Formats: sequence, structure tokens, C-alpha cells
Amino acid sequence: MKTLKNPKFQQMKRFILFAISALLLASCSVDDSDNLYVNYELVPVDSVVIPDTLDFGQTYDFEVTYERPTDCHFFEGFDYNQGVNERIIGVVNSVVINGDTECLELEDELVTQTLPFEVIREDYYIFKFWQGVDEEGEYIYLTKEVPVRTE
Repeated sequence: MKTLKNPKFQQMKRFILFAISALLLASCSVDDSDNLYVNYELVPVDSVVIPDTLDFGQTYDFEVTYERPTDCHFFEGFDYNQGVNERIIGVVNSVVINGDTECLELEDELVTQTLPFEVIREDYYIFKFWQGVDEEGEYIYLTKEVPVRTE
């Protein structure tokens, strides 16, 4: 598994952290009687199903599977960043916390979501699906390079 260390990615990482922080601040309840909070977090991708070859001009539905950590985690969407040929994709969950209830940890609860993808390049794509952070604090990706067929 490879990690990405380039200035563009570092800028994207700072933007993601800023956006998540802003959402966290904006999503917290200020009404003490409500006690409902929503946080957003990336959850690691477990596996993906994508074709070995893509056809130019076609749209595909990629199956992205991740492990749902608790019963308070709910699919919110995909974090999607692109370079020239590279697509960096993460799964975002909203974490709904009620101040009176504890979240139950889930074991082996895999969730699959569909990521639509339109092929607009004529050469190849490198897909990097975020899988977490290693012991040294570097991002880990499930990386797939897929050629594009033109006919």
C-alpha cells in the first residue's frame, strides 16, 4: 500500500481537516435540552469492485465497501479529490451522538455504497481509496490503476 506525499495532497488534507472542523462547529447543538450532536469522519475502505478496464464515455457504478464502526455511524457520502489521472476517494460517515445514549461498537458490519463514475479520459486512471493511517501517521490507500479503452 502506498501513501501520497505531495504538495497538492497536503493542501487537500488541510482543506479536508478545515471543512470537517467547520462542519463540526456548525453541527453541534447549542441547546442543552437537545443533546444531539453530529460529527463527520472518514472511515476506512475495506474493498472496492471496479472493472479491470474502463470504456471511454461510459458511466460505471463502483461498489465501495467499508466497515461501519458503531451504530451511531451513518453513510454521508464520498470525499472525492482529483488530479490529472488520479482520483482520491474516502467514505464519509456522519456520527450522530445523543448525549443520553452510548454508541454500540459493531463487529464486522460491512456496508457497501455505490460511487457513480463517468470516464472522461482516454488513457488511464489511478484510484486511491483511503484505508486509514499507518503507525507513522501516513495515509494508506487501496490503489488500483485502470486503463481506458477507446473504440
